[in-house]
Parts: sequence; C-alpha cells; structure tokens
Amino acid sequence: MNGLRLLGAVAGGMTAGICITALLVAGERKSGRPSELADLERAAEARLGLRVRDHGALPGPGEQAVIQGGHLLLSVAAGATYAAVTDEDSGVLSSGILFGLSFYAAMHWIVGPLLGVKKPEWQADPATIGMHTANHLLFGLATAAGARLFSRR
Repeated sequence: MNGLRLLGAVAGGMTAGICITALLVAGERKSGRPSELADLERAAEARLGLRVRDHGALPGPGEQAVIQGGHLLLSVAAGATYAAVTDEDSGVLSSGILFGLSFYAAMHWIVGPLLGVKKPEWQADPATIGMHTANHLLFGLATAAGARLFSRR
C-alpha cells in the first residue's frame, strides 16, 4: 500500500469528519438539543453501565471532546480502511460513492442497531435517511479525493 495514498485517504476522511462534526455542533447550538452523535455516545454509556446523563442536556466541553474525538477517530479509521480496500487506480467518483454508501450501510444499518446504540435506520424518516446518505457520500468522495491527491505527489 502506498504510504502517501494512505495519508491522503486519512486526511480526506478526517477533513470530511471535521466538517460533519462542525455541522452537528452547529445544529446542537441552533436547536438546543444534543446531536445524534451525543445520543449514540450516551446510549453506549448506558449499555456499558457507565454514568447516566441527562439525555436532553447539551454536552459539556468534556463530553463534547469525547464525542467528537471518537467521531474523528472513526473518520481516520475509515480513511485507512478505504486505502486498504481500494485499488490505487480506482476512480474517485466510483470508489468514493461505493465506499461512502458501504460505510453508511455498515454503521447505520448494521453496527449501530446490533450494538443497541441506535434504532435501525429503516425506522428513520426519509429526511434523516437522505441526510445520512448525503453525509456519507460526501465522506466517501472526500476520502477518495484525498487518497488520489496525495498519491500523485
């Protein structure tokens, strides 16, 4: 595996993760309600028997650091996975779209519900499914573009 391509995929994934994190935090501030990531983190804590929080309260700085730090680590891991599972000659559009949709399906349709930290995606409303799909498509495209950009150096 090309080290620069790996670095680019990680950078692309992290950049997309940062953008999505910014949107989620802005949404919290605008709505006064915790983001979906905060709900996931709190559900995971409850499943593990850890401290119980007021699920309606906005996350404080420490909790926000854990939530967003975990989200960015997942973005980095996904970027590295992209570099490992795709060919260096893969097209940015085709591989980015396929990877983004695969990552979305894995996390929202399979892993989250199996872990018991989120309701199955098929129970979500169409607007939520559309938003998740768009976010993950953009994530996949940013990851693929980062991999391609860095591999050309």
